[in-house]
Amino acid sequence: MRDKNQKAVVTGGSGFIGQALVAHLRLGGWQVLAVDRQPFPDAAQPAMAADVAQPGALARVVDERTTIFHLAASADVAASVASPRRDFDNTFRGVFEVLEAARDVNCKVIFPSTASIFDASHQLPLPERAFPRPSSPYAAGKLGGEAYCHAYHRSYGLDVRIARLFSVYGPGMYRFAIHDLIRKIQANPEEIELLGDGTQVRDYLYIDDAVRGLEMIATQADPGEDYNLASGVPVRLCDLARTIAELMGRPNIRIVPTGRSFPGDTPRWFADISKIRRLGFEPRVDFRAGLQRTIAALVPTSGEVVATR
Repeated sequence: MRDKNQKAVVTGGSGFIGQALVAHLRLGGWQVLAVDRQPFPDAAQPAMAADVAQPGALARVVDERTTIFHLAASADVAASVASPRRDFDNTFRGVFEVLEAARDVNCKVIFPSTASIFDASHQLPLPERAFPRPSSPYAAGKLGGEAYCHAYHRSYGLDVRIARLFSVYGPGMYRFAIHDLIRKIQANPEEIELLGDGTQVRDYLYIDDAVRGLEMIATQADPGEDYNLASGVPVRLCDLARTIAELMGRPNIRIVPTGRSFPGDTPRWFADISKIRRLGFEPRVDFRAGLQRTIAALVPTSGEVVATR
């Protein structure tokens, strides 16, 4: 268990998950410093502008009582395919520098990885020990980050814990499937196009549950271990689109799969969460309720479709 004076540094603190994690930890009594190279929406909160991929960026702000939640990364699969060098600089290089900063003071690191590291042909649900075979440079960078975390744990005794996130959603998100579907229905309440054939499967976890799980891994998990952080519930893309449309008052919208996708996309995944359940983790927010909250945050009047085209 953590003491009441424990400190946290959250890299990528201005991002969707970063902002939610910072707020969650502060509410729980942590001393939190948010770090990001992007501007912060609330300058009154303790924050530092820095590129953690630069050597020594965290040297003055971490000590042995710090837990580093390393969220800083370029979480865009398509962009990583288009520009792998940029993705390497944004994602993988930062992991190394964060681990070096932690090694200097012997502090804890929580590394959020991704479900996309896994072989897409593996039997579902995916356990932590499923065979890895990344399908994009982004996923390769995350898998490399996991390998470095394990190496630093075994070589230096560094307390590193991996939280493998699947698909996190909720108020504050500004891209990815759920956000894009809501915006598409706003723009055209009669018809919505889907990437692929609509049978793609994802595992969605509400943002409040995700940040609670990250804290649980930081305070209750075992050093050197990895944990799937997800709901464990498979959802097809076509069913997701239909549910969102119903919640937005458009149950009869036409759903049109395009058959097109993008390089690096993973067709199907959902998690085996039995390992993190042994820590006491259970998703608390029902998927439909989470979608309602997300829609209410994005649509001016909850439940009302506003055509923007």
